[in-house]
Amino acid sequence: MKTKKTRKSTSSFGLLTIAVAIIVIAIAFIAVKKYAPSNERMSLNDYFKVKGDNMAVIVDGEYDDVEGEEAPAKLINSSVYLNIDFLKSKLDDGYVYDNVEKVLRYTTNKNVISVKTDSKDYTIDKENKSFEKPIIKEINGIGFISIEWAKKYTDMQYTTQKNPNRVIIEHAGWKKDVAILKKNVAIRRFGGVKSKILGDGKKGESVVVSENYGKWSKIVSPDGIIGCVQNSALRDITSNSTKSTLDKREFKHKKFGKKITLGWMQVTNQSANTQAMKKLDDLSMVNVVSPTWFYIADSNGNVGNRSSREFVNYAHSKGMQVWGLISNFEDKSIDTQTALNRTSSRDNLVDQTIAAAISSGVDGINVDFESISASEKDGYLEFIRELSLKCEKNDLILSVDNYVPTEYTSFYDRDTQADFADYIIVMAYDEHFAGSKKAGSVSSYPFVKNGIEDTLKEVPKEQLVLGLPFFTRIWCTENGTVSSTAVGIKDQYDKFGKSGGEAKWLDKECQNYAEYKDGDKLYQCWFEDSKSLGKKLSLVNQKKLAGAAFWKVGLEGYDTWNTVMNYMTDK
Repeated sequence: MKTKKTRKSTSSFGLLTIAVAIIVIAIAFIAVKKYAPSNERMSLNDYFKVKGDNMAVIVDGEYDDVEGEEAPAKLINSSVYLNIDFLKSKLDDGYVYDNVEKVLRYTTNKNVISVKTDSKDYTIDKENKSFEKPIIKEINGIGFISIEWAKKYTDMQYTTQKNPNRVIIEHAGWKKDVAILKKNVAIRRFGGVKSKILGDGKKGESVVVSENYGKWSKIVSPDGIIGCVQNSALRDITSNSTKSTLDKREFKHKKFGKKITLGWMQVTNQSANTQAMKKLDDLSMVNVVSPTWFYIADSNGNVGNRSSREFVNYAHSKGMQVWGLISNFEDKSIDTQTALNRTSSRDNLVDQTIAAAISSGVDGINVDFESISASEKDGYLEFIRELSLKCEKNDLILSVDNYVPTEYTSFYDRDTQADFADYIIVMAYDEHFAGSKKAGSVSSYPFVKNGIEDTLKEVPKEQLVLGLPFFTRIWCTENGTVSSTAVGIKDQYDKFGKSGGEAKWLDKECQNYAEYKDGDKLYQCWFEDSKSLGKKLSLVNQKKLAGAAFWKVGLEGYDTWNTVMNYMTDK
């Protein structure tokens, strides 16, 4: 009996041991399964979502998931073609594509390049050139440009990969951190060993490190896979930049030679030149006058001209230069968008502007295109580019008027303007304007100062001219409705009325201010005078700007030019 009992105990112990072993093995299996790296792979076709002849594009280590006809690139006859809009937004905004007349333009610091859709031929100015394949292809109204041809003008390097089709682009000057892989390593979709594998990094490969997550880093492999590897797999991390393959463009600017004091002169018809010419006798402080002579006459780019050679000759006899102003607001019914965006109209606009300048004998052109919309941006900037090259060839100074920078005028692209134009004038007025719902200063000191400083972020100080007003506004508020009337410096006190009492100085605005009530009406005025003007003109010297401009001659007060002389005389 004892022997049987012992055998039963031994048997039970054995079963228990086996059970424990099974549990241990199961726990170990679960633990291994939980913490062991996953071998599950994600298809690159699923990752890049490329279909048909579309191509994925990786630019400077970033991938944008864009599908359909608006794909960033296409493989056409075994060649890579980039969506022109994508190229402009990511690499080079200089391309201007007219999808009506089917013409692409690109302007360098020296030449205007032009090519038509589906053509292998193109021109550099008037010189004919040829390429081995069509330069532009259009698909469903969207232009695609040969990347090989674009590389002639856009400073970039690129490689291509198949399965799926993709192009990896690096823009010249792209700053990046580069590392070497210590060993073969799985490139995972996200950080962590359980994330799906996108590709395999090879020992000794160079990869771009775009982000460090602690134990993991986001990298870009040579074949364009963007994923994560463990930091323990990286060595020799260094910083460098993508090398340039093109010569740096040097932009020349025609200099005035001394501090600019410019007076805009409003000339509304040909006969008004006689009266305007008489005013030159009182402008001894001014060294540049800019009469409003030229304007866009129609959507075909024809230019209206009310210039006077006699006026120019008389101004020259007074030691003044004349910069003829061309505007886009003479006739607000004109379709400016067509005039600027349609290639033939823009060519006509450029040619006629130059012809008008030459025939009148002016020394320069002042472009004052206002209320430009974002849809006109490309045509507007191309107009400035092409006009600047022709100004240079004809020994003309080109200046361009701009609003103070705001978010909704950022597309004016003042840095591009500054590359091509000789001077940029910031119109530091209309802080509050005719349509404002609130009364306020036309040009307070903080508004002017901020306008200068924001413009200097895009424009070199030696090219920047400060535009100031010789006018203010008298405001009337009645039952919550605000209206205003523009008045010149010489008339502001008389037109404001005697009821306002004595004006008081506002330290913040750096202006005199007065108000009074007449029944339910509240009248207000922020005055422009010698003191306020002097405060703002002092910024020209503080910021070492190229000069100042004033809108407009005829609105100044009796001592205005003395104030200008005190601040604008070269010392």
